[in-house]
Amino acid sequence: MSTNADQPEPVSEIAPPDERRSSRRRFFAVGASAAVGLAAAQTLEAQRPKSRGSSPFPNGQSANTAADPSAAWSDPLLRLVRRITMGVSPEEIALARRLGYAGYLDYQLRASAIDDSAIETIVATRLPMTQMPLAMLATQDGNEVNNQLADATWYRATFSKAQLRERMVDFWTDHFTISLNKVGYLKLVDDRDVIRPNALGMFPELLRATSQSAAMLRYLDQNLSRTPTPNQNYAREIMELHTLGVDGGYSQTDVAELSRILTGWTTAGAGTFQFNRNFHDRNAKTFLGRSFPAMLATATDAQMKGEGDAAIQMLVEHPSTAAYISLKMARWLLAYEPPQAVVDATAATYMSTGGDIKAMIRTILSGRNLMAAPAKYKRPFHLAISAMRGMGASVVNVRAVRQTADRMGMPVFMWEQPNGYPDRVDWWSGLVITRWAYMQYLSTQTSTTTTRVDSAPFRVPDTADGVVAQIATRMFGGELPLALRTQLLSYLRGGAYSDARVRETLALAGSAQEYQWF
Repeated sequence: MSTNADQPEPVSEIAPPDERRSSRRRFFAVGASAAVGLAAAQTLEAQRPKSRGSSPFPNGQSANTAADPSAAWSDPLLRLVRRITMGVSPEEIALARRLGYAGYLDYQLRASAIDDSAIETIVATRLPMTQMPLAMLATQDGNEVNNQLADATWYRATFSKAQLRERMVDFWTDHFTISLNKVGYLKLVDDRDVIRPNALGMFPELLRATSQSAAMLRYLDQNLSRTPTPNQNYAREIMELHTLGVDGGYSQTDVAELSRILTGWTTAGAGTFQFNRNFHDRNAKTFLGRSFPAMLATATDAQMKGEGDAAIQMLVEHPSTAAYISLKMARWLLAYEPPQAVVDATAATYMSTGGDIKAMIRTILSGRNLMAAPAKYKRPFHLAISAMRGMGASVVNVRAVRQTADRMGMPVFMWEQPNGYPDRVDWWSGLVITRWAYMQYLSTQTSTTTTRVDSAPFRVPDTADGVVAQIATRMFGGELPLALRTQLLSYLRGGAYSDARVRETLALAGSAQEYQWF
């Protein structure tokens, strides 16, 4: 084995059979050491105190460090495609090149103008429960409802033309986490009617929609909250996780007072929002320094519910909300530790636009900001979808491949805590073997009834060099590092050239540490 951890031992074209069989294992071993080494470096960096000077990405978090795979990413447009899609594909790159940086970003931000009828027709036809009204959903088999929601999420993430919307749906799904295990079919309604329509809209509208989502209210036990002993779960999480942030300037007294203000916000029937005046605390309250006077018994339902509406409006207008949401969005789209200047500029955009998510994204994703940003590590869902897109998978029934990907540790909508799946490299970097297993599984799929990866487009021309050139274009956007190109060619030439060997090379490309980042 070479002493250079970044260079596996070349495989001879006339290597003995035992060596040829072990070459793939050696390739994986080198990839694992590289991935773990980079993850460890990122983790140590994350633990250091962060200066917040004017220089982007201080304390060595630079796109030019040797360990960072983005050092070889010289094209700002390709960086943008990586960041705002679920994975590069030849079609996506061609579209971006035709529109240019600003035009492509504008195209993706105007998701409502994109014709996504093809994938929506597939979802509606193959997954009819996703279209059912609430009352009908409540009567269906719960396990199948859950599966159809997850399948629909995979179809859209893989094939939607509105890729930035899918990225932001993923973001807001974690921000406003709701465990499918607790609320069942109500999460389908929340995804369909709350998260997706507002993912690129106005944050205040999104927050108001989630505050009246039956799934959210049941998940955080707000539907059980009533005077004189209100449940404080939702009141706490709407401040700590949804708006102000844990250091956003509220106290435990504010949690208690907001829980009193929100008494009466509950659900009815199969799962619709309802304000129940009999549950509401009509006594005087003080929340974030504002007095809410006592209400007479003759107060209308609208007046009583209006206390909660006013409190939520206070939260969306609070500077701490602007700062917290801006930091979290910048971490999602730009870097684990974004420059304070970027966060401040995004918060200013939030305040000046009333929480326009599209405007905030524009502020974050300037070409200068993106070119200065280090790579981020793909979470399992992101990695799985990016491989589907990069390998050009066609799908008739996505369930088997989705359930295989779930073994990487990120089944959609299954995070139990209200803080969402972590967006941290140190959380995910230890699951390397399950990532390899997924790539191996996906690359071998040839079914015409479930998922199919056609190797033919990668065999143009049908030579080792042709295959690696196609991998470079289709999976890496043309920016395939020379060392990895050499490794892939070495493996492909290390045995009899065949379709199986080509597919193994696809799996190796998807398993390489360079493919784990975006």
